[in-house]
Amino acid sequence: MMHLVRQARTALKRALLGEPDLPQQCTVGMRDPQSEVRVSLHGLGDPRDVTHSHLVACAAPTIVGIGFDGGVKPEMNERTMLSLKFHEREGEERLLAEIGIRFSAMVRSSGQELFLFEISACQNHCLPKTRRWARSLHREYLLWRSNKTSDVRMSSLGSRSMGVFFICPRPVVLVSVVDGDAGNMFPMNLMGSIGNGYFAFALNSSRPASALVERSGRVALSSIPVEQASLTRQLGRNHRQESVDWNQLPFSTKTSPALGIPAPAFALRVREMQIEAARKLGSHTLFMAHVIRDEIWAEGLQFFMVHGVYQKWRQTEERT
Repeated sequence: MMHLVRQARTALKRALLGEPDLPQQCTVGMRDPQSEVRVSLHGLGDPRDVTHSHLVACAAPTIVGIGFDGGVKPEMNERTMLSLKFHEREGEERLLAEIGIRFSAMVRSSGQELFLFEISACQNHCLPKTRRWARSLHREYLLWRSNKTSDVRMSSLGSRSMGVFFICPRPVVLVSVVDGDAGNMFPMNLMGSIGNGYFAFALNSSRPASALVERSGRVALSSIPVEQASLTRQLGRNHRQESVDWNQLPFSTKTSPALGIPAPAFALRVREMQIEAARKLGSHTLFMAHVIRDEIWAEGLQFFMVHGVYQKWRQTEERT
């Protein structure tokens, strides 16, 4: 009898939601930089391609950072209403999603400025219209359950926006950091180039790894082959540790050439950075860094991550 009840419950969820248990994070292998999705900024004259110059700067509240290259400084204030639109880069260039944003602040380093925007609206066009309402209710339930135990308590709009941000494939890297006798290595995906040789990334402010990075002021970011995705995910536990024993890592390391920081021997690319600014925005601390050395170590498909809703959409499009 219970078996029949479970079957009926599963059938009902599938009828309402489609795939009821789509994961938040799906692993895909891509060349870097990804060329599948274009992100454009609208509201400042002609649309600007910001695919490779934006990042999620904080999860709660959800904040996006955008850098402008070549000394461009657009005029904005707190009343400036803009939007980010996510399109297919090839084929019909269909609109996949859009996010409304509002200028909130600016962070400066010695050689670059990063504009910060709060989220004001969100629409995901990868979801069938007939299932958006049911999925919205299901997502609210999952968010309520997650916020009871998580140290990053997101709003409903923030949660929906993160699903949209990960329509654009996001690379996952391993961060290496050393400060005196302390050292750590952990995965990260809230990051991006912001122009003029600068890079920005966000780390959970409550985790010891973030404090270690701020004290050190220097990091090495290693791009990871997709074959090492599972191993990379396992190192997520290191966010909660102040330091790790390099000899206990489940792989060999090589020393980065400029800063002498251990990096995975299997890394595809290693970027060494000097941090110039750090600002706590909420659940996350935003770091701005100058890239002092960028070196390719190997070729191959890199570990990227997309949201489950978009992954389902990709797979459906491939079959049609």
